[in-house]
Amino acid sequence: MKYAVRLETKLVREKDFPYGGADLSGTKQVVEFARSLQDADVEKFLVLYLNARNKLNCISVQMGTVCQAVVYPREIVKHCILSNASAVVLIHNHPSGYVRPSDADIRLTRSLSDVCKVLDIVLHDHIIVGHESSFSFREEGLM
Repeated sequence: MKYAVRLETKLVREKDFPYGGADLSGTKQVVEFARSLQDADVEKFLVLYLNARNKLNCISVQMGTVCQAVVYPREIVKHCILSNASAVVLIHNHPSGYVRPSDADIRLTRSLSDVCKVLDIVLHDHIIVGHESSFSFREEGLM
């Protein structure tokens, strides 16, 4: 017996993140784009998938709990390939408002950075959003 597997993507607009032509060229623009995360009572982890011209062509949202969101690098890379992404930006919130990265945040970023390099996908940044502040791994020299 033979089986076939069919993979497909479906375009769905995420209502909390309006991205029709959004300018995401800098940290300030990405934080503004993700401003709805600031008041979330659970962690949400976003991955912005960008095409070769750094235009947003896909977004994924992983819901978490009050203190963590489970994220698998394998799934991020799979979505990179399926969405034909050339680059990604990671964003998540800390409901506590404290935006310094945890050890798990640092490990995840390093792991994804290594995998993305092998696949020629650029990891632009990982941004943590809090109530009134944000933290950029790139601006803080952690990547």
